[in-house]
Amino acid sequence: MTTLSVAVCSSFALIASAAASAGFTGYSVERVMTAGGNSRYSVYANFDQSNLVFLNAFSFVNVSGTMNARHQDSFTADGEVGTWMAGASVSATDRGEDSWVTASGLATSSGWGTALDPGFANGGTVLDINAGAGWYDATPGTANNILAGGSLGGYRMLLAQIVRTGDDSPLQSSTHSMQLAWKVAGTTTAIFGNGSFTIPTPGALALLGSVGWLRGRKR
Repeated sequence: MTTLSVAVCSSFALIASAAASAGFTGYSVERVMTAGGNSRYSVYANFDQSNLVFLNAFSFVNVSGTMNARHQDSFTADGEVGTWMAGASVSATDRGEDSWVTASGLATSSGWGTALDPGFANGGTVLDINAGAGWYDATPGTANNILAGGSLGGYRMLLAQIVRTGDDSPLQSSTHSMQLAWKVAGTTTAIFGNGSFTIPTPGALALLGSVGWLRGRKR
Protein backbone atom coordinates (compact mmCIF):
# COMPACT_ATOMS: atom_id res chain seq x y z
CA MET A 1 0.00 0.00 0.00
CA THR A 2 1.37 3.42 -0.85
CA THR A 3 0.52 6.90 0.29
CA LEU A 4 -0.97 8.88 -2.55
CA SER A 5 1.21 11.49 -4.16
CA VAL A 6 1.15 12.76 -7.70
CA ALA A 7 4.38 11.77 -9.38
CA VAL A 8 3.65 12.86 -12.93
CA CYS A 9 0.83 15.15 -13.92
CA SER A 10 -0.83 15.91 -17.22
CA SER A 11 -4.30 17.28 -17.83
CA PHE A 12 -6.81 16.90 -20.61
CA ALA A 13 -9.68 19.30 -20.20
CA LEU A 14 -12.09 20.83 -22.67
CA ILE A 15 -15.74 21.48 -22.07
CA ALA A 16 -18.58 22.20 -24.42
CA SER A 17 -19.90 25.72 -24.60
CA ALA A 18 -23.44 26.64 -23.65
CA ALA A 19 -25.52 29.71 -23.08
CA ALA A 20 -24.44 31.70 -20.06
CA SER A 21 -27.86 31.30 -18.49
CA ALA A 22 -27.76 27.51 -18.76
CA GLY A 23 -25.68 26.93 -15.60
CA PHE A 24 -24.23 23.57 -16.64
CA THR A 25 -21.57 23.94 -19.35
CA GLY A 26 -20.36 20.34 -19.76
CA TYR A 27 -18.02 17.75 -18.30
CA SER A 28 -14.26 17.90 -18.06
CA VAL A 29 -11.66 15.22 -17.33
CA GLU A 30 -8.27 15.67 -15.68
CA ARG A 31 -5.60 12.97 -15.76
CA VAL A 32 -2.64 12.32 -13.43
CA MET A 33 -0.24 9.44 -12.93
CA THR A 34 -0.44 8.17 -9.35
CA ALA A 35 2.39 7.18 -7.03
CA GLY A 36 1.43 3.57 -7.78
CA GLY A 37 2.05 4.13 -11.48
CA ASN A 38 -1.63 4.09 -12.50
CA SER A 39 -3.63 6.51 -14.65
CA ARG A 40 -6.23 8.42 -12.62
CA TYR A 41 -9.03 10.41 -14.25
CA SER A 42 -11.17 12.92 -12.34
CA VAL A 43 -14.53 13.68 -13.97
CA TYR A 44 -16.09 17.06 -13.20
CA ALA A 45 -19.41 18.72 -14.00
CA ASN A 46 -18.75 22.38 -14.82
CA PHE A 47 -21.04 25.36 -14.28
CA ASP A 48 -20.88 29.05 -15.15
CA GLN A 49 -22.57 30.49 -12.08
CA SER A 50 -22.35 30.36 -8.31
CA ASN A 51 -24.93 29.56 -5.62
CA LEU A 52 -25.78 26.11 -7.05
CA VAL A 53 -26.32 22.84 -5.16
CA PHE A 54 -25.66 19.42 -6.74
CA LEU A 55 -28.39 16.76 -6.32
CA ASN A 56 -27.59 13.66 -8.37
CA ALA A 57 -26.16 12.04 -11.51
CA PHE A 58 -28.25 9.38 -13.27
CA SER A 59 -29.01 7.45 -16.47
CA PHE A 60 -25.35 6.61 -17.10
CA VAL A 61 -24.62 5.30 -20.61
CA ASN A 62 -21.48 3.60 -21.92
CA VAL A 63 -21.46 5.06 -25.42
CA SER A 64 -18.32 3.37 -26.75
CA GLY A 65 -15.25 1.52 -25.55
CA THR A 66 -14.59 0.07 -22.09
CA MET A 67 -13.74 2.13 -19.04
CA ASN A 68 -11.33 -0.56 -17.72
CA ALA A 69 -11.69 0.80 -14.20
CA ARG A 70 -9.36 -0.46 -11.48
CA HIS A 71 -10.68 -1.08 -7.95
CA GLN A 72 -8.54 -1.13 -4.82
CA ASP A 73 -11.31 -1.92 -2.34
CA SER A 74 -12.12 -5.45 -1.15
CA PHE A 75 -15.92 -5.31 -1.50
CA THR A 76 -17.23 -8.58 -3.03
CA ALA A 77 -20.53 -9.12 -4.86
CA ASP A 78 -21.76 -11.11 -7.86
CA GLY A 79 -18.45 -12.93 -8.09
CA GLU A 80 -16.51 -9.71 -8.57
CA VAL A 81 -14.21 -7.72 -6.32
CA GLY A 82 -14.71 -3.99 -6.17
CA THR A 83 -17.51 -1.44 -5.92
CA TRP A 84 -18.21 2.07 -7.17
CA MET A 85 -19.23 3.09 -3.65
CA ALA A 86 -16.71 5.65 -2.47
CA GLY A 87 -14.79 4.56 0.58
CA ALA A 88 -16.17 1.04 0.86
CA SER A 89 -13.53 -1.37 2.22
CA VAL A 90 -10.62 0.78 1.10
CA SER A 91 -8.02 2.44 3.31
CA ALA A 92 -7.37 6.16 3.21
CA THR A 93 -3.89 5.53 1.82
CA ASP A 94 -5.33 3.65 -1.18
CA ARG A 95 -8.17 5.99 -2.13
CA GLY A 96 -6.11 7.58 -4.86
CA GLU A 97 -5.71 4.20 -6.59
CA ASP A 98 -9.42 3.26 -6.42
CA SER A 99 -12.33 3.97 -8.78
CA TRP A 100 -15.50 5.46 -7.28
CA VAL A 101 -18.36 7.89 -7.84
CA THR A 102 -19.35 10.79 -5.62
CA ALA A 103 -22.21 13.27 -5.23
CA SER A 104 -20.44 15.28 -2.54
CA GLY A 105 -17.22 16.09 -4.36
CA LEU A 106 -15.29 14.94 -1.27
CA ALA A 107 -12.97 12.09 -0.39
CA THR A 108 -12.58 12.58 3.34
CA SER A 109 -14.80 9.99 5.03
CA SER A 110 -15.98 6.41 4.59
CA GLY A 111 -19.31 7.33 3.01
CA TRP A 112 -18.33 10.57 1.30
CA GLY A 113 -21.97 11.71 1.33
CA THR A 114 -22.93 9.51 -1.62
CA ALA A 115 -25.42 6.69 -2.21
CA LEU A 116 -25.72 4.42 -5.26
CA ASP A 117 -29.13 4.00 -6.86
CA PRO A 118 -30.57 0.53 -7.74
CA GLY A 119 -29.11 0.74 -11.26
CA PHE A 120 -25.79 -0.47 -9.87
CA ALA A 121 -27.41 -3.81 -9.00
CA ASN A 122 -28.70 -4.54 -12.50
CA GLY A 123 -25.78 -6.61 -13.75
CA GLY A 124 -22.75 -5.10 -15.43
CA THR A 125 -19.15 -5.32 -14.37
CA VAL A 126 -16.87 -3.27 -12.16
CA LEU A 127 -14.83 -2.42 -15.27
CA ASP A 128 -17.61 0.01 -16.22
CA ILE A 129 -20.30 1.97 -14.41
CA ASN A 130 -23.50 0.02 -14.99
CA ALA A 131 -25.75 1.19 -17.82
CA GLY A 132 -28.62 3.21 -16.39
CA ALA A 133 -26.96 3.64 -13.00
CA GLY A 134 -26.82 6.79 -10.95
CA TRP A 135 -25.71 8.21 -7.61
CA TYR A 136 -27.10 10.88 -5.35
CA ASP A 137 -26.62 13.02 -2.26
CA ALA A 138 -26.95 10.73 0.77
CA THR A 139 -26.92 13.67 3.19
CA PRO A 140 -29.65 16.04 1.92
CA GLY A 141 -29.53 17.98 5.15
CA THR A 142 -26.08 19.21 4.17
CA ALA A 143 -26.03 20.99 0.82
CA ASN A 144 -23.44 19.72 -1.67
CA ASN A 145 -22.49 23.13 -2.98
CA ILE A 146 -20.92 23.46 -6.41
CA LEU A 147 -17.67 25.28 -5.71
CA ALA A 148 -15.28 27.52 -7.58
CA GLY A 149 -12.00 26.03 -8.73
CA GLY A 150 -10.15 24.18 -11.40
CA SER A 151 -7.98 25.21 -14.32
CA LEU A 152 -11.08 25.91 -16.42
CA GLY A 153 -12.35 28.58 -14.04
CA GLY A 154 -16.00 28.95 -13.12
CA TYR A 155 -17.54 26.37 -10.81
CA ARG A 156 -17.41 22.59 -10.72
CA MET A 157 -18.35 19.40 -8.84
CA LEU A 158 -16.29 16.21 -8.78
CA LEU A 159 -18.50 13.29 -9.89
CA ALA A 160 -16.18 10.32 -10.33
CA GLN A 161 -12.64 9.08 -10.01
CA ILE A 162 -11.65 6.45 -12.57
CA VAL A 163 -8.30 4.66 -12.24
CA ARG A 164 -6.84 2.51 -14.99
CA THR A 165 -3.96 0.15 -14.29
CA GLY A 166 -0.55 1.46 -15.34
CA ASP A 167 0.07 3.81 -18.23
CA ASP A 168 -3.10 3.16 -20.21
CA SER A 169 -1.80 4.41 -23.57
CA PRO A 170 -2.32 0.97 -25.23
CA LEU A 171 -5.98 0.95 -24.18
CA GLN A 172 -8.89 2.27 -26.19
CA SER A 173 -10.53 5.52 -25.18
CA SER A 174 -14.08 5.23 -23.90
CA THR A 175 -16.98 7.66 -24.12
CA HIS A 176 -19.82 7.91 -21.61
CA SER A 177 -22.86 10.10 -21.01
CA MET A 178 -25.02 10.87 -18.01
CA GLN A 179 -27.67 13.26 -16.82
CA LEU A 180 -27.48 15.62 -13.86
CA ALA A 181 -29.85 17.34 -11.46
CA TRP A 182 -28.99 20.44 -9.44
CA LYS A 183 -30.79 23.44 -8.01
CA VAL A 184 -30.23 27.05 -7.05
CA ALA A 185 -29.43 27.27 -3.34
CA GLY A 186 -32.51 28.06 -1.24
CA THR A 187 -34.97 26.77 -3.85
CA THR A 188 -36.78 23.47 -4.43
CA THR A 189 -36.78 23.49 -8.23
CA ALA A 190 -34.55 20.82 -9.76
CA ILE A 191 -32.73 21.72 -12.99
CA PHE A 192 -31.66 18.99 -15.39
CA GLY A 193 -28.93 18.69 -17.98
CA ASN A 194 -26.91 16.06 -19.77
CA GLY A 195 -23.65 15.65 -21.65
CA SER A 196 -20.89 13.23 -22.52
CA PHE A 197 -17.23 12.80 -21.67
CA THR A 198 -14.32 10.74 -22.93
CA ILE A 199 -11.59 9.09 -20.89
CA PRO A 200 -8.68 9.66 -23.31
CA THR A 201 -5.48 7.77 -23.78
CA PRO A 202 -2.42 9.89 -22.89
CA GLY A 203 -1.96 10.91 -26.51
CA ALA A 204 -5.45 12.34 -26.78
CA LEU A 205 -5.70 16.10 -27.01
CA ALA A 206 -9.17 16.85 -25.78
CA LEU A 207 -12.29 15.70 -24.06
CA LEU A 208 -15.29 15.17 -26.30
CA GLY A 209 -18.10 16.92 -24.45
CA SER A 210 -21.55 18.00 -25.35
CA VAL A 211 -24.40 19.62 -23.53
CA GLY A 212 -27.77 18.23 -24.42
CA TRP A 213 -30.95 19.50 -22.88
CA LEU A 214 -31.76 21.59 -19.87
CA ARG A 215 -35.06 21.97 -18.17
CA GLY A 216 -36.51 22.63 -14.71
CA ARG A 217 -39.37 21.22 -12.77
CA LYS A 218 -40.75 21.32 -9.24
CA ARG A 219 -39.30 18.56 -7.06
